[in-house]
Amino acid sequence: MKRLLLVVPILFLFISASHAQAIPPYHVNPEVSPGGHVSLTWEAGPADGLSEDFEDNLAQDFDFWTPNSPQYPTRGSYNINNGYVELESGWANEWASTVYTGIEFTNFTIEAQIQNTQGTLTRGILFRGDGPRDEDFNGYTFTYGYSVGYPNHYGIWKVTNGNATPIIYWTESNALIPGDNAINVLKLVASGTFFSFYINDIYVDNMSNSSYGEGFVGFVQAEAVTARYDYVSCAYGAELQNRSVRPHHGETLDIWLDEAGRPTDHPPVMAEDVEQAYIDARGSSATADHLKGLSSDEPRQHSLRGHRSRPSDNPDLASKSGQTRELDEFIEYHVYRNDQFIAATTDTVFTDQLPAYGDYEYRVTAYYDPEGESIPSVPATVNWQPVTYSLAPVNAVVPYSGGTITYDALLFNELPQAFQNVSYRVYATLPDGSEVGPLFQRNFTLAPGAYHSISGLTQTVPANAPPGNYFLHGRLYSQGQPVYEQTFQFDKMGGGE
Repeated sequence: MKRLLLVVPILFLFISASHAQAIPPYHVNPEVSPGGHVSLTWEAGPADGLSEDFEDNLAQDFDFWTPNSPQYPTRGSYNINNGYVELESGWANEWASTVYTGIEFTNFTIEAQIQNTQGTLTRGILFRGDGPRDEDFNGYTFTYGYSVGYPNHYGIWKVTNGNATPIIYWTESNALIPGDNAINVLKLVASGTFFSFYINDIYVDNMSNSSYGEGFVGFVQAEAVTARYDYVSCAYGAELQNRSVRPHHGETLDIWLDEAGRPTDHPPVMAEDVEQAYIDARGSSATADHLKGLSSDEPRQHSLRGHRSRPSDNPDLASKSGQTRELDEFIEYHVYRNDQFIAATTDTVFTDQLPAYGDYEYRVTAYYDPEGESIPSVPATVNWQPVTYSLAPVNAVVPYSGGTITYDALLFNELPQAFQNVSYRVYATLPDGSEVGPLFQRNFTLAPGAYHSISGLTQTVPANAPPGNYFLHGRLYSQGQPVYEQTFQFDKMGGGE
């Protein structure tokens, strides 16, 4: 096997004192009426950022991605039980991951506990990501792995459209605890373009990279791994780190491993845009450019393009314990539609009138004095269509002996002309993925301005239908072509349920 000749310089960490970050709103929810009126609601952001121990066996605002594979259809799942999240990865390059979607973090300190259950390949945390680690994921990962013949190792990867390149290639570290059911705690401090990494409270490495400025945080693991995740916290602001502390940097592996941690005959292609900061033993930076952009005195902005939060200029107010200090005076919320400022309000509700049909994205920021404007909330979208069409299930559970599901329908035509030669057809997707139908069909013409709210539509499910999860599809056809579709899930119970 080829040998990797890669020199990784020892880095020394310097992170500027953390200031309070203005907290963005979350749970932004827009509802559009047939006339284009949008009722927008949101909640004040949590003061401590993310803190989750899963003791209630819930994972609010976590988005899971756990695909399986045809070769091993039983793998690829997640379970929240006994106070932790357990991810089980599929096979054949199927990764498993989850992200917390309530907040997109910029400067932060994340810590998470990971317990090994099965498998030796990659597992760890993802950060500044645009969602779970799926086929087109963009973001960073901080992961580790171990197996017989390959020492305990960690690595930092940048992923672009699902393709990963190492920023810090696989490095052996005694900070990792090996073995079955071993528990390791990963910690990451992110401040602007500068990052520092810890394993079991041991500072192991750092990097500088400017590819992704904000995003979600969460967990990630390669195929054939089962791991348990618990006690995840992500606080606003980068925890203060003494510049004199040197990382306990290990040795770069002299074998080639891919992102998942499997042996390969191909050397890694290192991320091209790496910008590592070199600091000498006295703690003086080789360049101050890497620390630029960590604070800003920009005026209040009325466009989200180039948006940046403004921390306090008073270093005496900075946290000395890594926790975010109390924010000062709340001023107002700023509402943006398609990245353009449209209103300021002190309420957590706002009503907007859309200018035309189409898709719109809303984001909300919070403005404090003296912290300034927060990063934007997670985007929420609406679609205003000239024809409003929706289905809402009322009874979506059928007993083993068969029965009837019930649902309501809403149809509204805002067009000045008739919606002619419309056909409503019902289809169903069976538990095995096959589709049957049409099970029902009705033809009609919708007059200009016509509004129909129909309650109590039914669909019979026979006793010989297999138990499992079904999907009902109500499709509208015009001139024989499908134009609108609404879908909801229903269940047929098994014989022992």
